[in-house]
Amino acid sequence: MAASCCRWLMSFCSLVTCIVSVVVCVVVAAGLAALALYLLFRPHLIHATAASVDLTTFSLTPKAWTLRYNLSLALDLRNPNSRVALLYHAVAADAYYQDQHFSHAGLPDFSQPMGSSATTHLGPVAFHGQYQLVGGVVAAAFRREATEGMFSIHVRLAAKTNLQMVGAIRLPGPDLKVDCPLRLQRRNASAPPPHVHPTACHVTY
Repeated sequence: MAASCCRWLMSFCSLVTCIVSVVVCVVVAAGLAALALYLLFRPHLIHATAASVDLTTFSLTPKAWTLRYNLSLALDLRNPNSRVALLYHAVAADAYYQDQHFSHAGLPDFSQPMGSSATTHLGPVAFHGQYQLVGGVVAAAFRREATEGMFSIHVRLAAKTNLQMVGAIRLPGPDLKVDCPLRLQRRNASAPPPHVHPTACHVTY
């Protein structure tokens, strides 16, 4: 009986050792393949720029703190990867004032080819409507900025990506996040849009 138990334990240990060895080999192989792809294609962060912005309505109703807005933004995204094409899907833009999310806009899927520094012009993305701000601190910040004549607004773009390599190899890519901090002057709707210097945005994955 004791001999049978020993043989069973030895067989079980051999099986566990074999499984562990296979798992380790698979993990090592996957890591080496990922490293080889990285060294071969050297992916770089994309470059994002707020190319043009127009703010025609940005007002706050006293006491009710209802923010009324009409904002449009055009973004330029440049793909610096000469060996990697980028495919974007589930693309969405969100606008924030004083860290409060006040508007959302969905965008169509798009792609950027490999072989050159491809730039895609997105927009203009339109934000229009009204939103109930929360807290007197935000209202005080609005009144201060209204006196200054410049408003601090963040527009954030998010998207899921796929990477397409040479030979039609397609891999899931990281989630893209673009943050554009803007200082905007509200203009009269009857006046021509002001000239806005392109603003660099922060890109993270």
